[in-house]
Amino acid sequence: MDFLVKSDQRSKTTTLQPWKVLVVDDDEDVHETTRIALAGCRPENRMLRLYHAYSAEEAKDILSRNGDIAVALIDVVMETHTAGLDLVEWIREQLNNPLIRLVLRTGQPGYAPRMDVIERYQIDGYKEKAELTRTKLIAAIITALRGYKLLTSLETNRKNLKKLNSHFYELVEKDDLSQFGTALLGQIASLIGVAPEGLVCAADKDADLSDLRPDTIRVLAAGGVYMSYVGRTLDAINADEIRDPIFKCISSGENQLQPFGTCLALKAQTGLKAAIFVGLPYAALERLLGEEVLGLFVVNASLGYEKTALSEHIQRLAFEDRVTGLNSYTGFIERFRRLASTGRQMTVVLLDIQRYRMIENGIGAEQGGDFLKKVGMRLKSGFPTAFVIARKEVDEFLLLMDLVNPKALPDLVDTLEALFDEPIAVGDSVFNIRMRMGIANSGDHGNDPEQLTRYASIALNDLRQRGIGNYSVFTPVMQESAFERLRLTSLLTGTAGKTKFLLHYQPILHADTEEIHSCEALMRFRTSGGDFLNTQRMIEAAEASGMIIDVGGWMIQNATAEFMNMPFRSNDMHLNLNLSPKQVQSSRIYNDVERALDVTGMQMSQITFEVTEGIFVNNDPETISFLTWIQENGGRVVIDDFGTGYSSFSYLRKLPVDGIKVDRAFIMHMDQDEDALAVVRSIVAVAQALGLEVTAEGVETVAQRNILRDLNCTYLQGYLYSRPVPGSNLPLFLQNGFCMDASTSH
Repeated sequence: MDFLVKSDQRSKTTTLQPWKVLVVDDDEDVHETTRIALAGCRPENRMLRLYHAYSAEEAKDILSRNGDIAVALIDVVMETHTAGLDLVEWIREQLNNPLIRLVLRTGQPGYAPRMDVIERYQIDGYKEKAELTRTKLIAAIITALRGYKLLTSLETNRKNLKKLNSHFYELVEKDDLSQFGTALLGQIASLIGVAPEGLVCAADKDADLSDLRPDTIRVLAAGGVYMSYVGRTLDAINADEIRDPIFKCISSGENQLQPFGTCLALKAQTGLKAAIFVGLPYAALERLLGEEVLGLFVVNASLGYEKTALSEHIQRLAFEDRVTGLNSYTGFIERFRRLASTGRQMTVVLLDIQRYRMIENGIGAEQGGDFLKKVGMRLKSGFPTAFVIARKEVDEFLLLMDLVNPKALPDLVDTLEALFDEPIAVGDSVFNIRMRMGIANSGDHGNDPEQLTRYASIALNDLRQRGIGNYSVFTPVMQESAFERLRLTSLLTGTAGKTKFLLHYQPILHADTEEIHSCEALMRFRTSGGDFLNTQRMIEAAEASGMIIDVGGWMIQNATAEFMNMPFRSNDMHLNLNLSPKQVQSSRIYNDVERALDVTGMQMSQITFEVTEGIFVNNDPETISFLTWIQENGGRVVIDDFGTGYSSFSYLRKLPVDGIKVDRAFIMHMDQDEDALAVVRSIVAVAQALGLEVTAEGVETVAQRNILRDLNCTYLQGYLYSRPVPGSNLPLFLQNGFCMDASTSH
């Protein structure tokens, strides 16, 4: 093997890898002549590295160990008359190397290959040794190298495009920007074949994008020598040659090309700003990836960044309580699940403020919010080691902490009481407050966050009912008592003399035409005396007692029957049916649906089933199988109350769902609250990008309707059009299309 460059010149050459050329000939003079002829030859400023083989077998050995040889100069006649051509056949068919360029040389013109052999084995040239001058040899080498460069470039592009395609969803399915940054560096490493020195940086979520500073730009992910900067701001990087190009790239949105590295701008339509820095010159990146692949990589990275940033923003809004700045209940559940997955045993503490209603009534809702915020700050200062501190609802707070030993409970109570020894001042008012605690421990009572929170709530309710003490630890006896009270106060049998089941319906309209698309069936409960019972509490009672499966089965059967017999119903009108998680997971759900279709003659394609996000949290295969069965038989599935539960966009692409319903909690404030509007806008945009239909619940004003139309929301539902009405009243709406006055609906 020879390097055709003098030793004193090597330090002056570029770092470009040399071209590898194999000389195959059984004549030593030919090798020496070739070596002399190619001395000093540097095609495209890259020197030549010669490999020498004196037989076909030696050539095979060299080729097997060096897959990146660009050109082979092969003598046709060596140990046999066909040795050269046999070697060519072996290269193309057994070694399966279509890239190496082959130039045949011979001193015996009578052994020239046929034209069909030249075409079949992609032979780039056939030269007689006698006529192959130095100039002609160099010309043949350069021509062959150009062909090799073109073919390798095409092959590299093909492989990299395949990698880009396979890795695209790894970028867009991230819900966390740091995970996105790590995935992005991993993808560039996969494409260039080596993990680069690199950084992924982005403007902070609260940064003023029109006036960025290095201390408002954060390192999301890093590789190599920059690993220690992850999570820090850009001004922490002392090297000006790294920090300044990244800052300029993010500020201007333009790529910054430096001799020591490349900074690529990630451009989002929403104005979000980020960049990826790779410790390689742009020319090297372009050579390794190809111009088209590099451009597509930047496009994919920009799309992934925009989607991940939006998803993170939505999750932050969902996981953060806007009144106190603490975690929301959703954030509490999410954090609990992550910790529980490690096997950690924990304690859930549910607290409430005694006499809070009186306090809020005295100072008003706005100052009541300030009061709750100060309570949250006290809890954070008093329990710094708590995994999560969250506001559940109104005046209820949650603590998640390491498993508390029963003997340490008095210390926990003392800490809480000491926190509020000093009164809380709000405006001109000062309040001495006391808090009560309901406590539940994982382990003996499972490790499900919602279940343990419910147990803590049962303990707190037990404390409220007893009216004495300041804390209560859950025991199974409390649960039995709670269910007994529920049984005594809930009349869910639907038999004569007890609770009567009724169905009301609320229309769902096309957003653009306001023509009716479907109607949602809603359960109602009435006593034998004719009084309506609170629907939400009755449903909760049915869920708690397990009777929701029977109630749900009754609803499916009766709603389909009423729907099919409804006057003025158009043939393309749909029926929306709500399914509870317990229904979906029960063994009888298939029979309930099939029996209703058989009895009424209704088609599955006329039904849209509404499910809540909670049924997907555990990725239960039976649930996925049932929803897939619905779709395969023509039915549709939508996620109800989207945004209040698990709220991760990454799972939507993988689930058998056709649409989402945005919870009314976001809709009702969006024309007055920019945060609520941002949530709705983001949810609609991402859902549409995933090909999902969007229904807005709780539309009550013309302003809300107009906003949702501008966002291209698919369907609208709410009091603006109609309250839920009895089935006997719905035909009037279908016939006349006016809003109903359902004063009897509850």
